Amino acid sequence: MSRYNLKSLLCPTETVNVEQLETDRRILAFDRTIQHLNRRGFLGAMLSAAAIGMVAGEREAHAQTATPAITDVLNFALNLEYLEANFYLYVTTGAGLSSSLNGGGLAVQGAPPKIALTANTMAVAQALANDEVNHIADLRSAITSLGGMPIAQPLINLSANGAVTTQAQFLAAARQFTALGGSAYVGSAQLLVSNPSVLTTAGQILGAEGQHAGALAYLCVTQNVVSPAIDAQDIPPTATNYFTVDAVNALSPARNTSQVLGVAYGKSTATTTTPTTGVTMGGFFPNGVNGNVKSTSV
Repeated sequence: MSRYNLKSLLCPTETVNVEQLETDRRILAFDRTIQHLNRRGFLGAMLSAAAIGMVAGEREAHAQTATPAITDVLNFALNLEYLEANFYLYVTTGAGLSSSLNGGGLAVQGAPPKIALTANTMAVAQALANDEVNHIADLRSAITSLGGMPIAQPLINLSANGAVTTQAQFLAAARQFTALGGSAYVGSAQLLVSNPSVLTTAGQILGAEGQHAGALAYLCVTQNVVSPAIDAQDIPPTATNYFTVDAVNALSPARNTSQVLGVAYGKSTATTTTPTTGVTMGGFFPNGVNGNVKSTSV
């Protein structure tokens, strides 16, 4: 609607809003003091300014709710792969990722020592380390092929949930890491559907994570290891329920980026479904994850 409601001023038979009438009168009084201005030009300038403001507001709102680019999703996953790979490498070899594998990233804090695992558990741990290293290569290659830049390893604190020095502690933590990583791939699948090739690669990584989860659940149960729930969606393995699936539909949890970060930043508990909004660091990532997706949100 035009700012000048001339009908309300010129038609005495029309019912008008008193507040609007007073506004119109003030505008006309203002015009009389600046007669050198062209009224039509003044209106055009005002309407143009209003239009620019509306467009800017719409762009800002869109930016806050924009769907992450595929490279952003893959870089988000790369943070988790750095976390897992370092954990398994330190436990099995006493050293973490080389700079050639972590993109020249930051050092790891709170790294566990090489642990004296039983032969069977060591074999599983070594396979986990090998697979996660390969997943890093897979993701970095996919990001590069899309014209993106793979993130470097962020600062990682592997003892965020306490020191890991025994086989039982290793299994408990490994089960939690795998549960988190697998659910992140499930939750991000809908963001990758526009690129079938990338979606297939993510599905293959998810398949590997599922095998990891099954093996670790079996080892936890057979060795009487309790691996606490990482949030309200998590279903730790027990002697009567080996798998992390819901009892009704037999489906694995799907976590969005905010829920994943809630766990990774140490802000989720066994009763947490939705983490606090606006958390950008903490837990396993003291300075936050790298990339464009780094904050918890609604």
